[in-house]
Amino acid sequence: MTICVAPPGARATAAITRLSTAPMLARAERLLLGARLTLAMLAAGLLLVALAWEYLVPNGSAVATLVAGAAAALVAVPVLVAAWQSLRAPSLHGVTDRLVALALIAAWASGDLMTAAVLPIVMTVAHVLEERSLLGSREAILALSRLTETQARRLRGGSVELVPSTALRPGDRIELRAGDRVPADGIVRAGTASLDMASLTGEAMPVDVEPGQTTLLGAITTNGRLEVEVIRTGADTTFGRIIDLMQAAEEAKPPVTRLLESYAGRYLSVVLLVAGGTWFASGNLEATLAVLVASCPCALVLAAPGAAIAAIAVAARHGILIKGAAFLESLAEVRAVVFDKTGTLTTGEMSLAGVAPVADAAGDDLLRVAAGLGAADG
Repeated sequence: MTICVAPPGARATAAITRLSTAPMLARAERLLLGARLTLAMLAAGLLLVALAWEYLVPNGSAVATLVAGAAAALVAVPVLVAAWQSLRAPSLHGVTDRLVALALIAAWASGDLMTAAVLPIVMTVAHVLEERSLLGSREAILALSRLTETQARRLRGGSVELVPSTALRPGDRIELRAGDRVPADGIVRAGTASLDMASLTGEAMPVDVEPGQTTLLGAITTNGRLEVEVIRTGADTTFGRIIDLMQAAEEAKPPVTRLLESYAGRYLSVVLLVAGGTWFASGNLEATLAVLVASCPCALVLAAPGAAIAAIAVAARHGILIKGAAFLESLAEVRAVVFDKTGTLTTGEMSLAGVAPVADAAGDDLLRVAAGLGAADG
């Protein structure tokens, strides 16, 4: 697997700093999401009570309607506030918020309190699931960034001192023993060893290094001992730039999302025209409500970014780095894949799969000739 890395810079440093110090969600976001989910769960409980009361208690329709109204009121306020705020920042989410708010108002007007409560509950749960996908992506990138936080044996004045990798500077000399993770990019000055580079290349075959060769942060020393001169640390390392690449992939919008957002305003206008036409043609408020509900682009809003983010996160957990959602979408058109290194899909050991002799040649004779050539070459 070939990995393309961006040039070093402040973006990589900022990405690692944000990932290592910032919480997954800001405190205000956690409180808002928690409040909306709590209200949705309370409303769902009230809806169950309303349904049970209506069908199990004789003449219980009035009480059931009152309880359903309370459930609808619980979840109405966050939806209406989100719809109002979306007017200042148009987006696909904003279109959904406004359509749900209109459907909610229409359901209230028609007296369908069950629908008025169910719609916001479904949207809130969907929003929580989407946030969970986002967090999964952040967790995968954070797990990568933690590989940069390790201990190093720094050589100074003839002695060895154990220091955090963040304390290393270019020019420092460090010692690597079997089992150590390389804490920074460097050049081998003494010793020989084998390194597991799977976290960087995806290839599990050990790589032998000797004086003059480069070691990269994230690799693991499987055997031997090395004395290494540090040349790059932290965000300036190859691994730091890979983390920056993942951060950029997480923040980038999939092309289909950008396309949908470009038509968001016109889509809302068309839906309102269709809903208004339904009302004038039939005078049926329930039919108008059905148009508004069916037109909510919930699936599009959740499917495009949610699927892309979840796929990038899962790929990262399996050691596959996808540069962005655009490249992920292009996989749908891929018909052939070429792997450029032995060990990516194989063990690196050759084996004979079969012999296909031509004309009158015998398979056994070909094997003897090939074995003789191999022995002579070796």
